[in-house]
Amino acid sequence: MSQAVAIAWRDLRSTYVSPFGIGVTAGFVALSGVLLTLALGANQARLDGWFGPLMVVVAVLASLLTMRSFAEEERAGSLELLLTAPLRLWQVVVGKLLGAAGVLAAITVATVVCPLLVGSMGDPDGGPIVTGYVGLLLAGVAFLAVGLAVSSATSNPLVAAAGSMALLAGLWFAGVVAPGLGHPARDVLQYLSPSSHVTGFLRGTLALVDVTYFLSLGLAGGAGAVAVLSARR
Repeated sequence: MSQAVAIAWRDLRSTYVSPFGIGVTAGFVALSGVLLTLALGANQARLDGWFGPLMVVVAVLASLLTMRSFAEEERAGSLELLLTAPLRLWQVVVGKLLGAAGVLAAITVATVVCPLLVGSMGDPDGGPIVTGYVGLLLAGVAFLAVGLAVSSATSNPLVAAAGSMALLAGLWFAGVVAPGLGHPARDVLQYLSPSSHVTGFLRGTLALVDVTYFLSLGLAGGAGAVAVLSARR
């Protein structure tokens, strides 16, 4: 596990010594502020209308954070060295995931100022805020794992980002079109869609089915990345 941590620390450090990391952090925090302003337009001290759109933004953020994970390594010529090092592929993938998750966590912590601002203006229920952040991090890590799987399959970072966004958008909107379909397609698409599993977090509940879904999506993404890298090795 120490090898995975070493990879994670290298990626985390390289992200925040580059304009990319600083720019992504600043952009996300600024956008979260805009979304907060829109969510508070009804003059109600509640944040479910803020966390909902933020989930979608996190999907875009995950695509941007992971587009460099393997695609940039290959373009820089260091992927071959990484794959031929005395490491197991799962250690490489876990290290990359932990590094991107560390960036996500740091960016998420920076948005805590938004609930604090709302708390200074009113008396919001703390439960949905806590579960909202739990859902945000769970969904974010799952989206990162999907992004890693896509990034491992291409040498072009832009293709990796676009492919991750397209895949996550497809999963998300599957839940939108599902109600118009018949059984069992409706049930399958609704379960596969992240949009069907974020509502509980926004309302202050932690349902086992929702937590299991995002953990399963993360494991599937990680397994996909390992499988692709194994084929390329």
